[in-house]
Amino acid sequence: MPFTQQIDREPVLRLLRLGTMTETAIAKQLGISRPTVHKIRTQHGLPAPLRGSTPKHPSLEAAYHAHAQPSTDGHILWTGGRRGDTPVIQRRHTSHSVYRIAFRIRHGRNPEGRATLACNTPGCVAGAHLEDQAMRNARRQYEQAQRRRLPKGPAANGTRTDVLALIGQGMSNRQIGILLRTNPLRVARIRAEEGMPNVTRVVAPLDDCWRTHTRLVEGGHVEWTGQRREGAPVLTWQNRSHQARRIAFRMGHGREPEGRVKAGCNFPDCVAPDHMEDARLRALYAAVLGAVA
Repeated sequence: MPFTQQIDREPVLRLLRLGTMTETAIAKQLGISRPTVHKIRTQHGLPAPLRGSTPKHPSLEAAYHAHAQPSTDGHILWTGGRRGDTPVIQRRHTSHSVYRIAFRIRHGRNPEGRATLACNTPGCVAGAHLEDQAMRNARRQYEQAQRRRLPKGPAANGTRTDVLALIGQGMSNRQIGILLRTNPLRVARIRAEEGMPNVTRVVAPLDDCWRTHTRLVEGGHVEWTGQRREGAPVLTWQNRSHQARRIAFRMGHGREPEGRVKAGCNFPDCVAPDHMEDARLRALYAAVLGAVA
């Protein structure tokens, strides 16, 4: 009777269930024949392993951590592969954009459209320095709002004609009084004499109110010029106090912040939407730096 070798199936099944090794690779590692591995796989109804070489890293995020090198100035430099000038991770014959992976790690979501670099450092792949289409649109809208300048108003105590012209534009008595530097009661009297209706007060959106208390400064930072409470920038809107940095975070990231919101840059009093970090982002960023270290 010929000798029949008893095969321990558990190591074979364990490697097959991982799905990261071919039958040939499993056979070579365990010192058995490939037909034996194939037979065990089919008997247990397991799917065929993916073709191609076994990935060096268990996930795209792990591959990013392995090739992302933090620098002393806050950037993260890429030491891995590229396709042209674009950092990529090659995994199972597919190229993955490092920018998209870094953005997903940083912001906890997939980017909308292309993920592009917002800083000027070649080779940087810091998630905090990447923008998707939604963030680019928000930044451009903010910059356009900052560039707007109100024209100079007429002389103090404007004429009746000036008052009527502004009433016709739908401005309130108080707004006209401020613009013409005249008493709002005078405006109200002229309005009543002309039989013109009062203006229904319309509250400006919270984001617009936030913008009126900010100033764009050098380096892409945004300085808060509004009120403060115990040193923290705040905004009173509809008789409620709102934290300016939480508003900025919602504008920059499109979601409610988790935990305390802080500026991720070193600029004092910065409230730039794309510089805001909540507890989730800080934890993700710490995980990236910890994995790289």
